Amino acid sequence: MYKVTAYFRNKKIVRSFYELYDAIDFRDTIDAHYPLKVTFEKGKTMREWVYDCWNSVMDDKRNPLSAIPDFSTRHMIMQVLAWMWCIVFGIIVGSMYMGVFSMVLHTLILGAIAITVGTFETAKRKPNAFNFSSGYTSYGRGRTYTIWRDEKGNAKKVPLDPNDPGGEHE
Repeated sequence: MYKVTAYFRNKKIVRSFYELYDAIDFRDTIDAHYPLKVTFEKGKTMREWVYDCWNSVMDDKRNPLSAIPDFSTRHMIMQVLAWMWCIVFGIIVGSMYMGVFSMVLHTLILGAIAITVGTFETAKRKPNAFNFSSGYTSYGRGRTYTIWRDEKGNAKKVPLDPNDPGGEHE
């Protein structure tokens, strides 16, 4: 969507167009009447508008809940709001079962989103939390050795006793 605005001494003319060339043509035509000023703006598409509306409610960094510093509290408030809307949806549809079904789905979806965001935040702030290679790692008795790591994280092969049957519960 394109918006052309022409400012004259005693009036303002505003027209919106879906096609770029129609807007350019109107701008050129109105410019021939010597306005004081002509502006040419590209408006938002429906897709951009829907995306912005969604984010203004669902994005915890853009909605009013962003003032709450604790992520867990923001998530719980969003969860309670989701349950409220599930109940409203169930009442509108006329079935409380639909409301309960919707609540369970919202809990699963929002919980999965919270776990994902928490994982990403942990990876960003403490990347060593996912370093599983430090410490003991066993490759089983199918091989004749196991892998140990020293304090610096360097791998070292340690041979296993050939007479040891293996297992933890002997």
